[in-house]
This record gives sequence, structure tokens and C-alpha cells, in this order.
Amino acid sequence: MRSLLPVRGYVPLPTKLVLILLLLGSLFLPAPYVILAPGDPQNVLGSAIKISGTNTYPTTGKLSVTAVMITDPDSYITAFDIFYGWIDKNRAVLPRERVYPAGETAAEAQQEGAVEMSGSQINATAAALTYLGYEIPAKLEVVGIQEQSNAHKVILVNDQVLSIDQIKPKNTTDVLMYLESKKVGEIVSVEIDRPKVGVLSKKIALSPREDGSAFIGINIQEKFDFPFDVDIKLAETGGPSGGLIFALGIVEKLTQLDLVRSRNIAGTGTITTDGRVGPIGGIVEKIIGAQNDGVDLFFTPINNCQDINNPGRLSTGKGGKIMKIVPVATLAEAIEVLKLPENAKFPSCKSYA
Repeated sequence: MRSLLPVRGYVPLPTKLVLILLLLGSLFLPAPYVILAPGDPQNVLGSAIKISGTNTYPTTGKLSVTAVMITDPDSYITAFDIFYGWIDKNRAVLPRERVYPAGETAAEAQQEGAVEMSGSQINATAAALTYLGYEIPAKLEVVGIQEQSNAHKVILVNDQVLSIDQIKPKNTTDVLMYLESKKVGEIVSVEIDRPKVGVLSKKIALSPREDGSAFIGINIQEKFDFPFDVDIKLAETGGPSGGLIFALGIVEKLTQLDLVRSRNIAGTGTITTDGRVGPIGGIVEKIIGAQNDGVDLFFTPINNCQDINNPGRLSTGKGGKIMKIVPVATLAEAIEVLKLPENAKFPSCKSYA
């Protein structure tokens, strides 16, 4: 009886070399991913925030905007880069479509980030001055119209929205909240003030979004006539996530009360004109960047608590120093936290679990 032995297939040496070359070459082919890494916090208490036309006061310590370094949509990301990103605990690898819309270029992404940054600075200024008691009524100006909506060619860019169904909204949030209860096809009456024409009344049937909800089809931006000049410039940073820190920096410069008290403070979060703090992306990378900078106190939006693996107090790795991670929902909450004595019990993400 013959014994059956396994037969090893023969692969010619040239074929082996070709396969090896193909395997190695595949590591350098472009892949549809982006890589996130911690950026360096930037202090806004120096020349980043300039206020003229009113009294300002000296500041101490650091109040920093945190950032995430992210590859742009045109970057040549290879499998080798992805493997390295997986190994490096300070980096994150995400599918490109989770960060950038399909077909968006690096120039378009940069332009969008600049627009979001500009809006964030306006919101931060309005939120800070409102907190300090200034009266700054907003003008709701139309900055864009959806071509697929019924508002197209009925409402024009630069129209000022005065009322919707005789209700006078104070901000864009009021507009969104009012329209939430409406259904597709419902007609709303929009009163506008058109440049060089005057006040007009337009009736518009609400259009459907992809999810079936109703929307009016106009993009509105709040325009303010601030009582003095607030200029915010931060190099190489885009997006809306610096809003909370910008607002805190403005309040710090406009009040005699020393809120920062020589500490190293950083944070992140979008902000609305009425001071509500919203969630952002890349929270883990921003925390790592703050830890690397020796930050004492880090502000995070409450809605980002679910993204933090180890909420509460984390070691910065510098001499065992502890960084407090404090969640906030509003600008007023963040200011109250800054007023707390060092030995006080600070809120943590665990408090909201």
C-alpha cells in the first residue's frame, strides 16, 4: 500500500520575485483614507485676539485652542502610511468619506475651513459680549439659496429675514426650531428686507431633505454691529472648533477678573451666538496634544464625553502631572469652572454618564 505524501507545488523563482514585487508595490498604492494626529495648542491670549475701541486688561497664563493635524483629501496615503498610523497610538486612521465629502479637493476643504473659522469667530464675539451684558441685536442675512428648493429665485442673497409667519427670530437657532415642527409642502410667509427695494413678503412651500424633513432652502448668517472691534487671527487653523476658547479669551481680556490665573488651560468646542457649546471631531487627538503641552485644565463639549475612553483626570506624562478634563454645555458654565478654586471638585464626564 502506497503512502500518500503531500506534494509541494513548484513556483518558479521569477514568479516568486514578481509576486514579492507586487506585494511590496501594493504598500505604496494610494488608499482612500486620511490620517489624524495631535496638533500643537495655540495660545489666544497673546496677539491672536486684538480688541480696540474699549478698555482691555492684562492676562496671565495660557488659554489655548487645540487642533488636529489631518491629511487633506488630495494627499497620497499608502498602505504603509495606514499601517504606521495603526501602530502609532497618537494617530488615527479614518476612511476619507467620513471626513471629506466625495470629490472635495484640498483647495475646497481649505476654503470651507476658513469660512467655518470666520463664522466661529463671529459667534464667539457675539457670545462673549452677550455674556458680558452688551445688547447686540443680530441681522439675519441670507448668504445662500438651495437651487433645488422652492426658495430659489424667490429669496435672494443679501436679503435680510425679518420674520417667518409673523414670528421675529433673534438668531438662526430660532429659525431652525420653528421649522422643526413643519412638514414638507407647508407654506410659510417670509418677510424680508431687500437692499434697494425695501420690505417684501414672500410665501414659500417647504422643500424635502434627503431624510424627509422639511426645510426652507436658504442659508442664513447672523450679522452683528459690534460696539467695538474684535479681531481674531490664528495661523494655520480652520474649522469651527475654536469657538469656545475664542469666547473665553474675549471675556478674559474685557474683564478685570483674572480667570486663567497663570494656569495652562486649553479646550475645544463650537459655540453659538447665545453661548451654547457644541461637539467637535478629533477629541482624542486634541486631548493628546493638550497632554503633550502640559495643560492643567481641558474643556470638552459634553456631547464629546462618549468619545473619550478614559474620562475625568488623565496624566500628561510629564512628571505625573494631572490634567483635568471638564465637560461644559455653555460659555457661562466654562466661566464658572474657571472661577473654581484649585482644591474644588470639578465636573467630569463621569458626572454625565
